[in-house]
Amino acid sequence: MSSRTLSTLGACVAFAALMSCGDSASGAKTEQSSATRVAAALDVCAEGSSDFAQNVCENAALAALDNQVRETLVAESAAISDAGAQLLVQNQNRWREAARVSCGIIDPDAAPDATQQRCLEGEFRARAQEASTAVQETGGYVFQRMELVNATPVTAEIASSMGDNAPHAVERNIRFPRIDGPQTPEIRRFNELVAQQPQFGLEDGTNETVDYVISYAGPELISVKFILSSDSLSAANATTTMKAVTVVMADGGRPLTATDVFRADSGWQDFITGRAVQQIAREFPDYPNFPPRRDVYETATKSHLWLISERGLVLMFPPLSFGGSHADGGVEVTIPWADLRQYLNPAAPAPIRPAV
Repeated sequence: MSSRTLSTLGACVAFAALMSCGDSASGAKTEQSSATRVAAALDVCAEGSSDFAQNVCENAALAALDNQVRETLVAESAAISDAGAQLLVQNQNRWREAARVSCGIIDPDAAPDATQQRCLEGEFRARAQEASTAVQETGGYVFQRMELVNATPVTAEIASSMGDNAPHAVERNIRFPRIDGPQTPEIRRFNELVAQQPQFGLEDGTNETVDYVISYAGPELISVKFILSSDSLSAANATTTMKAVTVVMADGGRPLTATDVFRADSGWQDFITGRAVQQIAREFPDYPNFPPRRDVYETATKSHLWLISERGLVLMFPPLSFGGSHADGGVEVTIPWADLRQYLNPAAPAPIRPAV
């Protein structure tokens, strides 16, 4: 078995463990997920914690920052189940170990030097700021941020080829939402559909990042935007793309299709293509005869690039998908539901469904 397969397999095993822990049938909250228990599990000074955690405990500056994170996560845990609290603790412990490697501390017993100390303080400070978004309550759901965070030291070969520009580590930071609480069939299906897995092994020398934004959440539909980036240490440029995962909760939790949104034979394809061409042309006025309508049509009509918002349908155009270059980046075109009314399926899930 190749090292890439082993690395990816390890990530998938970790992913499966996280998801199986989070998909308990009841989604119940008991005393086991009380603030006291979560605080104890996140305590870097607790007996049995990792070697690096003990070093953090003995470092006044890092211990203070880690305690800020712990206090915030304890507060966030009040809204989630026992399973969710366990996942929250696992996420933080994995993040802390990844931060160690990312800052160049290969030996967990080693105390950081001055440069490594500054790096760690920056990482911990940023973590303290984002901890308050670990749990998000919207649309009648409790979403918990899932994290697959890993880091491995760069190989000697990569370090030699890059010289002084070589980073300390290859990093992976993959995030996606998980609905906490009782795992009904549709919620379980949503969690399966939005779960993200690594596309690269850490030994491939490629940094990988996945982040998300919940565009809309309601009883009938949830729409999530994903931003995916990869940065090969052997390549000159990073690659960024985007996609949407929209789940029809009112129908057992299944992916959104074009027929969920539009009436067949209504001519919706040409309408949304025309609107997209107009907006993209306005954003890139220096390009002659731009964008190519054929390229825009091919992207605009793909439902996995449709994001649902309260205001309207968002057509996402990743880099290179509309005739532009990577330097142009991606483009989003929002078409209000009112402008689409004559094309919409009357039985569409809210907020798509035309107002009566």
